[in-house]
Amino acid sequence: DASGKNHVTNFIANRMEKAGHSVEKREGWFSGKSSDVISTEGKGWFALTKEKMFLATFPLTKCLMPPLLAFLLRADLKRFRKSHKNIIVISHTALRILAFYLGHAFETEEDVRIPLFLDRVLKNILPVTGAKTIVLDIADQTRKKRIRKRLESGNADNFDHYMAKDGERSERIENFLIWLGKTYLNALIVENNDLDDAALFRALAPCFNLLSLA
Repeated sequence: DASGKNHVTNFIANRMEKAGHSVEKREGWFSGKSSDVISTEGKGWFALTKEKMFLATFPLTKCLMPPLLAFLLRADLKRFRKSHKNIIVISHTALRILAFYLGHAFETEEDVRIPLFLDRVLKNILPVTGAKTIVLDIADQTRKKRIRKRLESGNADNFDHYMAKDGERSERIENFLIWLGKTYLNALIVENNDLDDAALFRALAPCFNLLSLA
């Protein structure tokens, strides 16, 4: 949370569109519906209630996460269809929840044990989607500063409050998201500590090079 994912998504989409590339944004899933989302601030009652229920029940449902996430990922890949447009998936829900789970189940990367059934699904993501993955890494102080601004403006959600409570836990969850990206998705890691547009463009150059934008 507070990594700047929507800002980076919109930055990439705008650059691509200015260069003549058509873009379709999908939120949460490879097979998700097209979305014109600009920001995730100001969530509705239903979305906030789902977050609250997830956090409240997580201690009881934690052991169910690996098979559930394997099922959701498998279903997502099965429904996925490529488009004539360039697809940008914002914040894949199952992968974020998996990082959240790993951050509570393990202390370090060396401790991680991914069940074989989940490992197989994760390894199938790239062959099915051909995704070029970007994982945003931010310093704990940057996360706290951004969440504090959301709290002051009244736009903080339940995960903002949760991540703000424990910086060490937040960093651990983020590190496992980075680990998933490196291990399974050949991800580009971008340190997004309030980068201006020029610095962000340079950080994203490996992706832009693939589209002849850099």
